[in-house]
Amino acid sequence: MLILISSLLLFSTALVLMILRMMPTNARTAWLVAVGGGMLTLVSVFAWLTQMPFEFALPAWQPQALFVNPILFRADEISFPFALSISALTLAILLTAVARSALTNSFTWAGVLALGGLGLLAMTANNPFTLVLVWAALDITELLAQLRSVEGSAQNEKVVISFSTRVFGIGLLLWANIVSLASGSAFNFQSISPNAGLYLIAAAGLRLGVLPLHLPYSDESTLRRGFGTSFRLISAASSLVLLAHVPAGSLVSGLTPFMLVLAVIAALYSGWMWLRAPDELTGRPYWVIDLAALSVISALSGNSLGAVAWGCALILVGGSLFLSSIQHVWLNRVLLLGAWSLSSLPFSLTAGAWLGALGFFSPFVIVAQALLIAGFIRHALRPAGRDSLEDQPIWMRTMYLSGIVLLVAFQFLLGFIGWNGALQVGAWFHALAASLLTAGLVWATPRLHVLNPIRAHWVGSAASGVNNIYQNLWAVYRVLEGISQTIINTLEGESGIMWTLLFLILFISYLAQGTP
Repeated sequence: MLILISSLLLFSTALVLMILRMMPTNARTAWLVAVGGGMLTLVSVFAWLTQMPFEFALPAWQPQALFVNPILFRADEISFPFALSISALTLAILLTAVARSALTNSFTWAGVLALGGLGLLAMTANNPFTLVLVWAALDITELLAQLRSVEGSAQNEKVVISFSTRVFGIGLLLWANIVSLASGSAFNFQSISPNAGLYLIAAAGLRLGVLPLHLPYSDESTLRRGFGTSFRLISAASSLVLLAHVPAGSLVSGLTPFMLVLAVIAALYSGWMWLRAPDELTGRPYWVIDLAALSVISALSGNSLGAVAWGCALILVGGSLFLSSIQHVWLNRVLLLGAWSLSSLPFSLTAGAWLGALGFFSPFVIVAQALLIAGFIRHALRPAGRDSLEDQPIWMRTMYLSGIVLLVAFQFLLGFIGWNGALQVGAWFHALAASLLTAGLVWATPRLHVLNPIRAHWVGSAASGVNNIYQNLWAVYRVLEGISQTIINTLEGESGIMWTLLFLILFISYLAQGTP
């Protein structure tokens, strides 16, 4: 029941904000209501620790012969760190909203709260049927938001293609369900069939843009720091949680090395683009793909807890960076603590990320991780292009700084308590090598032209280059669609009867040739 309480707190707060929007109330009152709902949700998630693990199931849908699996939620060592990260991110967005006057309205805050509620449901979904429903809600919400924020048929087409890849990921998850049921498994995430494991990885990898490498959504458009950060990170985390349920027994397959190669390529490419992005928001798609690729690599190496660690780092470390729109020397230094969370050093958030067997791929993974950390350090220290809070009231400055510090504090908290990945020494040699390479990249970045940031439109060109193959496939589809439509129009037109008779005569003649 605690799972439902935490989600309902966010949904009900969003509903209250929409009601307040129709009333002549002060904007500060609405903000206080939003922050209050976020704080209560964070406290309720902490209360999960008193009862974990526990489940909550809704009544089965009818007919039961068709809906074999009920809507089922579970709070355990996998869902708790994700849920805590999403709750902290939601509260941090609301606290830092005081610094974004252009977006300080109850409609945006209600959207952030509703996304947080959907995120909690996704993190605790305990079977594919439940997760598919949450994925569908997130995908439809993103489709509507993107269609409203872009202009032109070309951009609309990109949004639809992006939505199609996510729908295909849902199809792979449903196919995994069918495979598991065919093997006699009840199919929740504790009794998963080994035959369905690779399908789960493929479904998550496709939705995240890793298998194969592609940008799973269109350009950022108007979705930027507050609502945009919530959407991008929660949507990615809803797919990453699936990787944490993949059983190690399902990885004994000839496809596993091939998928590892694709994931490593995605990690290296996205890490390179992240390091050279002109600013953190332009590089945000590559941040998501890089963390997702590292999660896929961890899952394929037999370490499901590593996927949880990278997923929480995506939310907490990425959230603290993407919400930092204010130039503040002390705050920049606090942000740098996120580099330790990404380093996999002992007792860090990602200390247990590389406990699996990487073998031949270890050097490439070390390079990808170093590119990720070096890019984070460069963006955290970026001095230009940020606003100032010097002229704002002290309460506003306090709330903004509290939101950023909250996310940094939770990075350390999850490194020590709350789940099976806490208090891990981990693969310290791997972490030390990645840290040394990171130091070298940070030193070389201002000295080597090849490591310097590139212009924003070049980042967009590179993204278009990655997606060219999918655009070409889409063009082939349009050509085939045109040919099919021409044939249909011909058969359905005035001469349709004559063409039908001609085909009938040819068919009878063909059969007559085979008659003795």
